[in-house]
Amino acid sequence: MQRDGSAKLDFIQNMEYKFVELLSCDFDASTEEVIRQQITYRYNAVKSKLAIMQARLQDINAIVKIKNPSLLLQLQNTHTEVSKMNKSSRLI
Repeated sequence: MQRDGSAKLDFIQNMEYKFVELLSCDFDASTEEVIRQQITYRYNAVKSKLAIMQARLQDINAIVKIKNPSLLLQLQNTHTEVSKMNKSSRLI
């Protein structure tokens, strides 16, 4: 990277008798505001995906609770046991 914030990335293939430039990319450094916007966008995208997945899990739990309540209890107990094991392994 140069002092002015520019950079160049070259992909070169070494043939037996010559080098072949496959791809050359020029880059310019982004401003802090652009970086902040990208981080905010990606964070919000992951956060909304999490909310969608949690809603889906609640829907599935509701269906399982109606159809097979004992299975739901087994799944919840298994989840609790796995969570405890993960917490204890992190302490080691």
